[in-house]
Amino acid sequence: NKTSVEACQRKQIPLKDSPIIIMSNSAGEIAGGLIIPVVAGILNGSWNAAFSPAANLAVAPIDQSSSSSAKKDTRQQYDLSHHHAWVLFQFYSAIANILLCLFWAGGPARVSYIVNEAPASSVWLIVLFSILMGIGILLFGEACRISGVGMGTNLTIGIIVILGTLLPLFMNQQAATPSGGMIIGGVVVSCIGLFFSMRSLQIRTKEEQIKGKATESINNDEVGDGTESISNDKMEDAEEGAAGTNEPPPEEPKTDEPKTHSTLLKITLCVLAAVFSSTLQFAFVFGSDLIKIAESPGGPGSTPKSGSAAIIWLFVIPLSTISSITYGLYESRKLPLKHLWRCPISRHIKIFIFACIPWIGHIHLYGIAANLLLPPHIAAAVAWPILMSTTVAWGMILSLRLGEWKEASKDAQTKQKLGLGILAVGIVVVMASVALYDQ
Repeated sequence: NKTSVEACQRKQIPLKDSPIIIMSNSAGEIAGGLIIPVVAGILNGSWNAAFSPAANLAVAPIDQSSSSSAKKDTRQQYDLSHHHAWVLFQFYSAIANILLCLFWAGGPARVSYIVNEAPASSVWLIVLFSILMGIGILLFGEACRISGVGMGTNLTIGIIVILGTLLPLFMNQQAATPSGGMIIGGVVVSCIGLFFSMRSLQIRTKEEQIKGKATESINNDEVGDGTESISNDKMEDAEEGAAGTNEPPPEEPKTDEPKTHSTLLKITLCVLAAVFSSTLQFAFVFGSDLIKIAESPGGPGSTPKSGSAAIIWLFVIPLSTISSITYGLYESRKLPLKHLWRCPISRHIKIFIFACIPWIGHIHLYGIAANLLLPPHIAAAVAWPILMSTTVAWGMILSLRLGEWKEASKDAQTKQKLGLGILAVGIVVVMASVALYDQ
């Protein structure tokens, strides 16, 4: 307003640096702040498709990887396993993020100044929460493996949406405001959509298991008719040989029964994965001192407003990849490490383009929306649920387009589409909450 402008002029403060002017977001900025998290969610829901063998991007198709080595050239013999591809993905993402954030924050000298000027406790807390976020990513993978994709993905993301939204709302005392209430309502609607998505995936998985068992039973019956007499002859020969040597007859090979896990364990893993993953928000809360120093005029060089959060991402991404890289190397320990550099060059290029860029891109797009374009007191609470809900919705759309639901029952497909529709409504409700925000 006029009084604020005159006060800035008397104190010789540039209008662009006025805190009151900065909080007054234009309609164009708010529109951009609502659209950008949707774009970020699409990117976040797309990068993992690169690890599908059918895509032939990060890993080779199954038929190619299982073909005889005689038909392959030297590079193809050392093609990547899933875990090796994941290690390269995390490594390239960390390197690309470091270079981007160093440039965005104003250069190495500027970053060194910011870190040295900040309280040591703030820096160490950022390090701690970055490592905890990395553990959350690992737990998320275990939750999906043990609980199944349906429960593991949707239950974990549902909790992440709730925690990541309520935390900034309560910290900024916005939960009891009209906009805060509408945000919470939108999150509730999105969680209902996630529930239907989880149910549809559980139904489809159960149907696939039943179909697989039926096919296996038919194959066993066909094989059994022709081999029963041969098996009996072999058992008789084995018993005769064992009788002559006083050794017990050979045991029949044991079949591996799928290990079942309790519902409590599944839910506990999902909750732990969500809690640890949500510590990303704490990295920004306790890293506010570094952001303020980055925005100040002191020290060598300068940091643009858009790059003030880059100083936090400079810590978060590389540190969170440590646990994933370590786990990936451990899981692929039976394969030689030379696969990492002797695989086809195209694998490295595809991993960087189709996995690293979308993943790093969605992170920084979210940061731009939350730190620059949306009203500051509700920015994170608005951008976060839009980002995560769009991520799930886009993944559902991709699965439909890729034909993963063609053989699913009508009940599973109906619940999947219902969940997608409810998710879209939840995203719109969260977006509309900005109209009720009173600056």
